[in-house]
Amino acid sequence: MNGLDLIGLLYAFFKQERAKHAREPGIYWVTDLVSCSLKRGFALKYPELELAELFNPVAVLGSFVHSGLGQLLSRVLENEGARVELEVESSLMVNLEPIVPGSGTAVVKGRADAIVVTRDGARYGIEVKTSRSDLSLPMEHHVDQVRVYNLLFNLEKSYLLYVTPERIAQFEVAERASEGELAKRILEAKAPRYAWECKYCPFAVLCPSKLAK
Repeated sequence: MNGLDLIGLLYAFFKQERAKHAREPGIYWVTDLVSCSLKRGFALKYPELELAELFNPVAVLGSFVHSGLGQLLSRVLENEGARVELEVESSLMVNLEPIVPGSGTAVVKGRADAIVVTRDGARYGIEVKTSRSDLSLPMEHHVDQVRVYNLLFNLEKSYLLYVTPERIAQFEVAERASEGELAKRILEAKAPRYAWECKYCPFAVLCPSKLAK
């Protein structure tokens, strides 16, 4: 071996991680439900347009923070007697019939950064977020994301832990999403869901609903 191709190894790793979130018909990841309704369909049809995002420096930096902070929190919390599970997946079968008769069911899947189980059996979620801006924290789509996690993982509450250039802050989210809300998000299109999404979307180059600003 003449040397190390660190870039190639990292790219292969991120590609493998992305494959774990591969979209399939009838399966919705929680991130699909808190973003533009068109994005999931575009990802199924044009998966190659997302590949460039694998090595976006901002996304890579966020992955480093997630990995390192997750391991650190695991050590710290286990010293306090808690049990920590990192990158845990769960799924839920959602009945769509009450919203649109004849629509059947869909599976909602989620992957939490960490689940903490305390000595008395209480279950809490931790979701690590990085941001270049210190404004508007906690962000609405992040709050919605952990509200769904509270349902999927049967959590008492979740904590959003933000790391920005200006501060490190945590926000508690105790509200739990309902199955009816999940069904509504699956069936009722909203494109984009937030005005800022188009600016960062890899599918904006072909999307008819792209906002100009």
